[in-house]
Amino acid sequence: MITGCCCGAPMRAEAVEEVSPLLYNLRLGCSGCANWIVLSGRLEEIEPMVSSRLWSQGAQHELDRLPPYVTPLVRNEVEAYAEKEGRHLITVTLLRDARNRGKVSWTAGAQQRLSNIPDSIRSMAKVEIERMAIEQGLPEVTESLMNEAKAKFLGMRG
Repeated sequence: MITGCCCGAPMRAEAVEEVSPLLYNLRLGCSGCANWIVLSGRLEEIEPMVSSRLWSQGAQHELDRLPPYVTPLVRNEVEAYAEKEGRHLITVTLLRDARNRGKVSWTAGAQQRLSNIPDSIRSMAKVEIERMAIEQGLPEVTESLMNEAKAKFLGMRG
């Protein structure tokens, strides 16, 4: 999707800030008059406006924290994964998925339970539950892990 400026020139995505797992700020800049705007929305709303590879500030920060001799290898790995997935916007979540090689899968029961989580927090819950699986060295999210996550985040049992 190409957004036009008031001067008629196309605007392009220049920067992305990950405010939360559910909210992203996308800065669009005009190639003609140097005007710019910031759009806020969910990832699925702003990603269609990104037409070339763009690293979010959070993902770039994660990359910058790596040792200098590892950085180019990780960058190539993440960008290859993004290309394979058909994604232009590289977020912290995509970076972690690439580093994991997308190996965290979900059982059918766990996916069903995920769909029961309210829309407003589902994306954040998914990221955190997958993070728990990765930290525990699990290849998939199971109902048992969902119970553990529920107990951890809500202070409940079962």
